[in-house]
Parts: sequence; structure tokens; C-alpha cells
Amino acid sequence: MTKAVAYIDTNRMVKALTVAIARLFQRREYIDRINVFPVPDGDTGTNMAFSFKVIHKAMLNADGLSIKQLMKRVADASLDGSRGNSGAIMAQYFHGFSEALGDSDSMNAAALAAASSAGARAAWTAMSEPVAGTLPTVLEDFSIALESKTRQGVEDIREVFEYGLSCARESLARTPDLLPVLKQAGVVDAGGQAFVDLLEGIWSFIENGEIETAAADIEDTILVEGTGMEMDPGAHRFCTECIIEGDALDRAGIMKQLEMLDCSSLVVAGGNKRVRVHIHVNNPGEVYLACEQFGELHQQKADDMKRQHGLMNQAGKVAIVTDSGADIPFEEQERLAIHMVSVRLNFGTTEYIDYVSLMPADLYRMLEDCKEHPKTSQPPVGDFVRMYDLLTGHGYEVLSVGLSAELSGTIQAARTAAERFAGRVRIFDTRSASCGEGLLVAIAAQAAQQGMTLDEIEALLTEFQPRCRVIALAADLTCLVRGGRLPAWVRKLTDFFHISPLLTAKNGRFGLAGLTPGIGANPVALGKAAVRKMKKDLSYRIFIAHGANPEGARALRRYILGRHPRVHSCHISEAGPALGVHLGPGGLVVGFLPQPDQLN
Repeated sequence: MTKAVAYIDTNRMVKALTVAIARLFQRREYIDRINVFPVPDGDTGTNMAFSFKVIHKAMLNADGLSIKQLMKRVADASLDGSRGNSGAIMAQYFHGFSEALGDSDSMNAAALAAASSAGARAAWTAMSEPVAGTLPTVLEDFSIALESKTRQGVEDIREVFEYGLSCARESLARTPDLLPVLKQAGVVDAGGQAFVDLLEGIWSFIENGEIETAAADIEDTILVEGTGMEMDPGAHRFCTECIIEGDALDRAGIMKQLEMLDCSSLVVAGGNKRVRVHIHVNNPGEVYLACEQFGELHQQKADDMKRQHGLMNQAGKVAIVTDSGADIPFEEQERLAIHMVSVRLNFGTTEYIDYVSLMPADLYRMLEDCKEHPKTSQPPVGDFVRMYDLLTGHGYEVLSVGLSAELSGTIQAARTAAERFAGRVRIFDTRSASCGEGLLVAIAAQAAQQGMTLDEIEALLTEFQPRCRVIALAADLTCLVRGGRLPAWVRKLTDFFHISPLLTAKNGRFGLAGLTPGIGANPVALGKAAVRKMKKDLSYRIFIAHGANPEGARALRRYILGRHPRVHSCHISEAGPALGVHLGPGGLVVGFLPQPDQLN
């Protein structure tokens, strides 16, 4: 006769969830494959697995905690680490679950049922437009089943949970009848499937009590091949998330404010002190502006779902990642399938994400209006981890080509993230910035599209990195001085002699390339300096970037094209915020690199 289970304490809950999370990792690929709602982006399994990996980490060293304290820790970790729509909904479920528990060290069957029902009700409130046939439906049906059994006087958690699992399976099977898009695709709801898989893992522990391999399964980085599903990112391009912290946060008010935006897939989860927002939009900056009215923002991120969609058709076996310190024209980024991780900028206490919540045109306007000079900061390690996970999860090896380590800690963040991927991610330091970094990224991306291996691309960059040049000329040295990139005495000296310094990234460091007569960003002077460095018998790739100075950029291009006989290509772009903070409005940058024979 099977022994009854009268209670769940912290020790049992940690073990049960550990097995459940391991089960979720094992099912990650399948769940990705059936993901068609709300957006068929093939990532629900990945998002749920890594949302729960954060929970697993939070449960370590839980000795001495009551069951309520443990579930509060789980809820907080879920809020911090949740990824995607379903991850945010589960965060709200755990929040409601933990709040409903009493102060006892353990919970019986009735307490489990009541807490799960509270969590299910909370999960429905997290969604701006609740949809039947999705994860909250399965959460609700599971919880109703638990309460049905306990109202009958059943106290054996084993019996109660077995019935709840059976009803959850049936609820999941009914999701296509409630949501036509699922029936059309011939699948069940992916978020609901992930929850049922978690329950299956818990049931396995109840039945067998085995956790030996579970923790190891979670820590293994599982390589998921591309699913081959045709994905449509829908009307909104960016999957945007952030956490709001404050006192007495109004979750309903936050949702109402965000509903005014052009958006979809809005989920607002959390309590009165911390709230996680998940939303699909075309302008992530509008989301952050709306959210900052309610409290302090943390963990801002915006994933480009259109770019993720393009992964399905990306040529080659190597994906190229860079940071927004590289100035690369948008059309080249798209054509060459370059994946970019954004640098952060702070104007006072307000944080902006390069190219996401702050575009170049906005930056140059703010630099002229703002008395306080902004500060740049490297992307969080987690931003690189998320990017690498997405790419390796689709079967790619990754080469991350980054901003000089002598100029920024960005590439160290990339290296730290790469350590988690067991050799599938490599890092290359360009020892350059702006257009120089951008040119090296571009040739790496073209090499990847041509089918070159990771070793071959790395060798190509090693060969051409010393031959890549970048020269800049500021219209005014104010931003360089205020940002600490240039000593104040240099400005006084150049003003006195009426000359301007030509700046470069030399041996990875910011340095002086020469001096030119006059004050300001003279395109002819910069063009002369560049052409002098070019060999007449070589064909060059050229990138030009400008700080709100398109006329100067075009004049610079005309000068170079008129005086160098062989140019492979010459692109113009607006200098991004990572450089613009230091160069300031009106500045010009030119990068040039001999065309590699290895590339078409």
C-alpha cells in the first residue's frame, strides 16, 4: 500500500521543484516547437526553462526557511528572472501562491489547494487581455481540482495532487478547442504544456523520490536545434521587459497606462513593491517612459523578434554578435545578420538603452540641452547571456566581436557570459571602436554568410585587425573633456593655436593621430588624413559616422571617393550614442579597411 503524504515542508518542496525544473529542461525543445500563441517565436520552452533556472538557484541553501519563506523566495526569484509572456504569468502565480500561505513551517493538502487557487486568480490579473485556452486556464483547472478533492475531506497530498495532475492534462488537451489558432496549428498551448511538464516532474518525485540527476540536468546547457517553424513576429517588433521598484505600486494603474500604447501581449506581474512588465511594442522607449512614472526601473531589455525570426533563414553555421559601440549602418546590420547587444547610458538617474530607448538624434538634442554630461556603462552580463543562449539554442556557434577592452568593460562582460557556453561562444577584441569596430564586425559577418568556419573567421579578423584604421574629428571638444576622454589642457592648447586634434583608437587605446589647422570637424582635413593612410593599389571598405552632421559626412565621402581610385564600398551612418556621448554633436568619424581577398 502506498504511503500517504500528509504535508509538504521546505525540504520536500525544494526536492520536488528540482525534479520538476529538470523535467522542464528536458522538454524545452518540444515546447519551443509548439509555441504559436501569442507570437509564434519558438521560445516558450527556452524562456520557461531559464525562468525556472533562476528559481532553482534561489532555492539553494534554503535550510531553516518555513514553507512560506521559501515560496516568497521563489516568487521573488521568478519576478527577477522571468522571461517571456509565460514566465511573467508564472511569476504572478507564485506571488499569489506565497501570499496565501500561512506562517506554518509546512503546508497540508488544504493549504496547497488554497494557495494554488490564489496563485491562479493572480495569474489571470497579470494579463491585459486574458485569453482562454492559455496557461492561466490550465493553472485554474489544476487549482479547482485540488480544492475539489480537499473539500471532499481528502488529506493525502499524493491523492490530491494525482487528481490535480489528471485534470491539468485534460485542461491542456482542451486548449485547442478554446483557442482556434492552436487547433489550426494542431498543437496545445505551449505555456500550459510547460506547466503540465512541471507537474509531471513533481509527480515523478512523489512516486519515486529520485533527485540524483535533476540538479545536473538543470546546470547542463542544452543545445536545441532550430525547430524549422515559420515564425511571424506580428505587428510589434520588440519583446520588451523591465522591473519597476517603488512603494505602494499600483499594478492596475501601470497596466492601464501601458494599455494606452500601441502594444500586444501585455503582462504586468508582481506586488506593491516590485512589478515586472512584459509587453510587445515597436518603440521600447515609450514603455520605459510610461513605467518610470511609477517607480525606479531595473532590468530593462528589448529583444528584436524580427531579428529572431530571421535566425530561421540565416546562412552559415556561425552567428556574429557585437555591441553598440560599433557604428554599422542599419541596412548592413540587416543584410549581414549582425546581432547587437546595447550599451547603457545614464543622464542623471535615468538609464537609457543604446538604439532601443535612445536613438542618435535624441542623444544629440539632449547633449545640447542637458547641463549634466551623460555616462556610458557596459551592458549587463545577462544581456550577452540572453543573446548567446538564443543563438546557440538555434544551433549556431557564436563569435562575439567587441569594443576594445582598453576603452570599455563591455568585452569583459561578453567574456564572462561566454564562459557559460562550453566553447560554443568565442570572443574577439577588435582593439578599436566606432567605424573601426564596425568594419571588422562586417567582414566577420560576411565571412559567416559565405560559410567560413569559426576558426577561419577568427583567423581573418586576426589578420585584418592591425590593418583597420579609424580617425575622428570633433566639432567641439566640450563633450570629450566633460566625459574624461581628453584632458582640459588639450582643449586650451588647441583653442590657443587654433588647431584641432585628429583622434584614433591606437593599439586599442584612445590616442592622438595628428593635428589639423582650424577649429571644428572639417571634412576635407579628415579626408586628407584618411587618404594619406590608404595604399593606392588596395581596395578599401569605408564606414563614415557623424554626430547629427549628414552634410559633413557626405562631403567627407565625396573627398575620399574623388582622391582614392579603389573603393569597395563607402557607407554613411549616424554615430550611435556610445560614441556620440564623447564625440558630441557635429563630429565626424571615418574607418577604413583593405578589402579581404577571402571575401566575395
